[in-house]
Amino acid sequence: MKKIPLRYYFWAACGLILLAVGIFIVFRIISNHNYVEAYNRGQYNTKQEEGLLTINIPEGYVPYYNLGNAYYRMGDYNSAIGYYNQALLQHPAEPKDCQIRINLALAMLKTIDFYGLNSQEKIDTALFVLYKARDVLTENGCASPEGHEGHNADAQQLKEDIDKLIEQLENPDSSQSSNNQEQQSDNSDSSGSSGSESKPSEREKRVQGELEEKKKDALEDRKGQQEQIEKWSDNAGGDGEGDVEGSGNGTSNIDPW
Repeated sequence: MKKIPLRYYFWAACGLILLAVGIFIVFRIISNHNYVEAYNRGQYNTKQEEGLLTINIPEGYVPYYNLGNAYYRMGDYNSAIGYYNQALLQHPAEPKDCQIRINLALAMLKTIDFYGLNSQEKIDTALFVLYKARDVLTENGCASPEGHEGHNADAQQLKEDIDKLIEQLENPDSSQSSNNQEQQSDNSDSSGSSGSESKPSEREKRVQGELEEKKKDALEDRKGQQEQIEKWSDNAGGDGEGDVEGSGNGTSNIDPW
């Protein structure tokens, strides 16, 4: 019996390996396609996508990104942040890197309750998150930290919006404190002039009215900040060419790949 050359065994083994890899890639593509279709119907089957994390080649960042989007849509922003960070660790190329960073920054912003910033501690925590989200966008040049254009228009716009939020929290209107001082001065003047007077003076009424207006303005600022985040929630993370003002053209959404 003629002996089969070893090179035939070698090529047969290579063929089997290539066949196995091909089958795996086809399985991965079909599985991911089914997940995306279910996602678009509002069905977030995270267990199905998690099955692709074991051997996630090629484009290993895709299942992490898709899972981040699913948890974002379900309102679990901390889980979304974790998956987006894992996606970045897979070293995605442009423009995918910036899209992941935009969604990561959005998930971070979603952890801030702008209506509940009623203490300095909460404001400081919000500022910490805002600066971290800003760093995410500028870290790889998607947005420029110096006001120049980064290499992704959506990331640059979101970074500038974050800068405005930081400015509002770091530099609140100082007139409220001055009005407080005015009111204290009025109280001391009125008490010194007549200890029996209990009715507020006209100036005290005016200052009190101004303070109430400041409270309303602060509430409107909080509402505006929250609406800004909501705008980005529906209009970011797409191909980097969408209308960041939310035109509804569907080119920029938190969609799976």
